[in-house]
Amino acid sequence: MVAVQVLRHPDALAAALRLVGTVLRDFFVLQFAARLGLRRIPVVSVDHPLDATVPFRPESVGVYLDFIAFWIRPLADVRRRFGASAQLRAAIAFMDLVRRCYAEAAGVYRQTLSTTRRPRHLKGRFLTIHAFDPHLMCVPSLHVMIVVATWVFHRRLDADLGARVFPGAAAIAESVLLVKQHSVNCIPAALYALGHLMPGDLSEADVEAFVAALFADDAAVAPSDAAAIREHVWSLWQSLQADGANDATWQPAVLRFLARLA
Repeated sequence: MVAVQVLRHPDALAAALRLVGTVLRDFFVLQFAARLGLRRIPVVSVDHPLDATVPFRPESVGVYLDFIAFWIRPLADVRRRFGASAQLRAAIAFMDLVRRCYAEAAGVYRQTLSTTRRPRHLKGRFLTIHAFDPHLMCVPSLHVMIVVATWVFHRRLDADLGARVFPGAAAIAESVLLVKQHSVNCIPAALYALGHLMPGDLSEADVEAFVAALFADDAAVAPSDAAAIREHVWSLWQSLQADGANDATWQPAVLRFLARLA
C-alpha cells in the first residue's frame, strides 16, 4: 500500500527507476558477470573464527529477507505524522540514499569481491537466495548499510520513529550472520561506509549503540561469544576509521582490509 501511494507520483517513480537500474547494474549484472567469468575480479574469503560461534538458523531467513519491506514500512508513519507531501519527499530522498549505497559499495566490488562459507541449504526461500545471489559481495554488507540507513534517516525525521525502527535494524543485522550470508567482518565495513555516506548523521556514539545491540537479547549465541562478536565489530570499525582518516573516500581503507585478508 505504501509503495503504491508513493509510486503514483512521477518524481517518486523516477527515483524508483533510478534505484532499480543501479541495483541491476551494480549488484546483479556485476556479480553474475564475475561468477560467469565475463569479468575477472579477485575474490577474497572474509570468514572469521567468530562466525562459527553463530549457529546456522534457517528460520531467521524471514527476518533477513524483510530488509526491503523494512525500509518501506516506516513511510506509512511519516505520512500519518507529517502528511502525504512529507512522505513523498522522504521516499524520494531515501530511495536516492539506497541507490547511493549500492553505487558506492560497487566501488569496492569492482576491485575486490568477497565471499564466505555458507551452508548448501537449498530449501524454501534459500532456493531464491542461492539462485539470485552468487554470494560475491559480502564486504561491505549492503543489508547492514541499508537497515542502519533506515534507522538513521527516519530518526532524523522523527526521534520516536527512529527509536521504533532501531530494534528491527539490529535484528536484520543479526540475521545476516544467522543465515550465514555474511561474516562478522562484513558489519563494521558497512558501518564505516555508511558513516561516509551520511556524514553528521551516524556518529561514533551511534555506531557504538548499534554494535552494543547485536545479540544482546538472543539466546542463540552464548553471552561470551556475543560479547566477543561485539568487541570484534567495534574494534574493526575503529581500525577502519583510523586507517582511512586521511583518505578522500571510504573505499580505500576497506580495500586495504580486504588485501590483508587475501
